[in-house]
Amino acid sequence: MSTHEEVIVIGAGIVGVSTALHLQEMGKSVCLVDKSRPGQETSFGNSGNIESSYVLPFSPPSLSKIPSILLGKNTSARMSFPSGLKSLPWILKFYKESKKETLIENGRNLRPLLELSVDEHKLLMKGTDAEKYLCETGRAKLHRSETSFQASSLERDMADYYDVPYEVMKRDEFLEREPALNPVFEKAVIWSGSARLSNPGKVVKIYAEKFQKQGGEFLQGEVTSLSQQGEGWQIKTISGEVFHTEAVVICVGPWAKDLLRTVGTHVPLGLKRGYHQHFNASAALNYNITDADCGYVMSDMEQGLRITTGAEFADINAEPNPIQIEQVLPYARELMDFGKAKEGDPWMGSRPCFTDSCPAIGEIKGRKGLWVNIGHGHSGLTIGPSSGRLLAEMMTGAKTFCDPTPYSPDRF
Repeated sequence: MSTHEEVIVIGAGIVGVSTALHLQEMGKSVCLVDKSRPGQETSFGNSGNIESSYVLPFSPPSLSKIPSILLGKNTSARMSFPSGLKSLPWILKFYKESKKETLIENGRNLRPLLELSVDEHKLLMKGTDAEKYLCETGRAKLHRSETSFQASSLERDMADYYDVPYEVMKRDEFLEREPALNPVFEKAVIWSGSARLSNPGKVVKIYAEKFQKQGGEFLQGEVTSLSQQGEGWQIKTISGEVFHTEAVVICVGPWAKDLLRTVGTHVPLGLKRGYHQHFNASAALNYNITDADCGYVMSDMEQGLRITTGAEFADINAEPNPIQIEQVLPYARELMDFGKAKEGDPWMGSRPCFTDSCPAIGEIKGRKGLWVNIGHGHSGLTIGPSSGRLLAEMMTGAKTFCDPTPYSPDRF
């Protein structure tokens, strides 16, 4: 079968669906293609945080912790052998980007996407029942010692610089707000500008349904190759379907590197795998909780209490290894009493990341009509809608809400 489309967006996670919706609302006829149903891959398994309060990118653990990472004894990050060794060049560049001045610069570049994140989600929610999954109480970051709290002072300094609201609380004061927790921490920082979703996968599905109700088309199929055909593009799926389009937008996250390779384009995309598991809990949380010292997030979800992990460096096709979530569970149980796991095995997903923590948004140089919106790292759910808006503005020639230069795919 061969069909022609004005714009094809490949990838139906939060980034792809948001991009498709924005293009549609700017007058484009859009077809959304993915091997899975919308919101079923990386977008399904995150912590649910919409982090408009982020002022600094995620930085790697200190150099002194590298041995524990390599030996699999660090709860925030671990290396999977042997496949993770392929990530070493990327990791070294990631460490170079973690210098204070560079972190501040990269954080400055991300702010335009971050500060609009909650409002952009609300716009996509309009006219749907996704709003029932949105909670705007903020996020709490817990520090188990004064040393840990002081180590994160740069984050608060930058928050002051950007007028991002936060509140520092002593343990007993915060326990009055979050009585389900145990007193194993010293201080809490409440990031009140952030929001959370109690079922992020379902919200992405609702956004996709809105796209279809407004006339958009969704096709389930795995895209295996791209090829430039005159003024447009040809797309082939694993089942033999062929699509022709004037423009194509790659939003397939961790799979973008391989797909772009089919047209001779290389992007230095790294992968951080992560895990989650749901548990029975007798008490609800008022905030999403980040344990700053032990590398996990606790979130109240529709499915139960979700524990999400930090980063595992491994090949995208490597077998899942539940040890990372097993390592954080004792610390999580110190912090909160909860019951047995609701699933037999943890869920695993892959975060697509660039070393500067900024996504690539724009047209590929020398490949007219080939656009990308990839590499959102830990912030895909947060900045998916705002990055989708930016790309749609660029594609349609509208005035962009921010300078897209820091996100250029040609910057590498």
